[in-house]
Amino acid sequence: MSAPELIPQRVRILLVEDNADDAALLERHLRRQGFLADITRVEQAHEMQHVLDGAVLPDLVLADYNLPTFSGPAALQLMKNAAIDLPFIMLSGEVSEETAVSSMRAGAHDYVSKQNLSRLVPAIHRELKEAETRRNSRAAERALKASEARFHSLVEAMPVGLLLCDAAGHIVYGNRAAERMLQYTGQELAAGVIDSVLVCSSLGAILTAAASDGATIEPFEAICKTRGGTDVDVLIGIAMLNPEAPADDRQVAYFIADLTLQKKSEEVLRRSEKLAIAGRLAASIAHEINNPLEATINCLYLVSKTNLSEEARNYLELAQKELDRVTQITVQTLRFYRSSTRPADTDVHELIETVLALMDSRLRQMRVTVVRDFRANPRIFAHEGEIRQVLANLVSNALDAVGEDGSIVVRTSSARDWKRDRLGMAITVADDGIGMDEATRKRIFEPFFSTKGATGTGLGLWVSHEIAGKHQGRIRLRSREKMQGQRGGTVFRFFLPALDDGAIASPDESV
Repeated sequence: MSAPELIPQRVRILLVEDNADDAALLERHLRRQGFLADITRVEQAHEMQHVLDGAVLPDLVLADYNLPTFSGPAALQLMKNAAIDLPFIMLSGEVSEETAVSSMRAGAHDYVSKQNLSRLVPAIHRELKEAETRRNSRAAERALKASEARFHSLVEAMPVGLLLCDAAGHIVYGNRAAERMLQYTGQELAAGVIDSVLVCSSLGAILTAAASDGATIEPFEAICKTRGGTDVDVLIGIAMLNPEAPADDRQVAYFIADLTLQKKSEEVLRRSEKLAIAGRLAASIAHEINNPLEATINCLYLVSKTNLSEEARNYLELAQKELDRVTQITVQTLRFYRSSTRPADTDVHELIETVLALMDSRLRQMRVTVVRDFRANPRIFAHEGEIRQVLANLVSNALDAVGEDGSIVVRTSSARDWKRDRLGMAITVADDGIGMDEATRKRIFEPFFSTKGATGTGLGLWVSHEIAGKHQGRIRLRSREKMQGQRGGTVFRFFLPALDDGAIASPDESV
């Protein structure tokens, strides 16, 4: 049986050589040793540079030590300047120990005599294999660095705060979320001087208890202190990064989620549930009052048909007027808390009167003047209860702003939303109150932002803004802060699309 035929190994060689005969001998020798060599011969530095700048690099470089105008050491330096890692083997007619050592120190991978080419083939095999190992190692390093960069970017982009602490409890790293939450800079957190117990006092006791009984630490709620001393409600998860390491070398990771918004949402939900219950109770009471009201009104009507003195009849008319007011408030209360699940043809002017009627007592008590300026066709297609809620928020805020003896203007006018090219109605609620500064105006529609302290939920205008968007409308604000020698005031303009574009005349104003 004949031996299997060997497939020649292709190799691209950059040969620095001035003798064409030597190049031919080299190519024949390599072919006999199982190489299919593609040799590019150069004699000058610029020729070699042209090859190194090409799209396809050679697999290795063979260079004659001495050339008339070039040399092997110069070729080696040229390749090093180009920052190219290729196997480089120096060739020479005569090899001295001094030139071999100097070449290897300069960076050549081997030194072979032209008279002893039997060493060349093993050297080429070895250097090609080592070059491949170096390429794989560099590729692995690049992949590792890219992976580390992606991981670092992920950690920095996490919405959850991450703190790394050493065995002594000192913080050695914090991501951007932790910086924002705790109000420390990245340099301060990485300095290793901030004790984790200063950030969260309960961490030390929990870690000590877990270390003593080996229990798993479940996520728990706690309070963190910011750099400014503010308390932040948080949820903390703890992970030991290297539990197998000695105690002095262990690191702990703290994952910290800010619960501030959640806590506020829970509180607002509780308040909303209380308000909803109060609303249903008010509607129920108003409904129950209707029957005795009707009986009382009938009795007064019967009394009015009897013979009464002038003074008694005046008292009777006064009682009749007050009962009419009670009846109106009862009816408006029932209508205010009646929910609607579908949009319907709605009279905005009637909704405004409903809101003003419910706030009549407060308006009278504060001696606030309300000016009604109704100019527009009042019909729109909307959720009646939601529009009433927006109007109640706007009027209530205006009332809070003006104080006693102030004035509020409620105006309706035809308008056009030029952005969507729709006709509609603009409802304006203007007051001559204290106004707002620029910082307040920028945040006024944010959830949970309030200027009323503990009495405000910070949701009224945010909900109103959401309702406006739901109805394809808009709420815009203009305000000037009241200062010494300058009047203040706020104007909210609420645009609503018309029920029918043809049902509204040409607009008086634009939004």
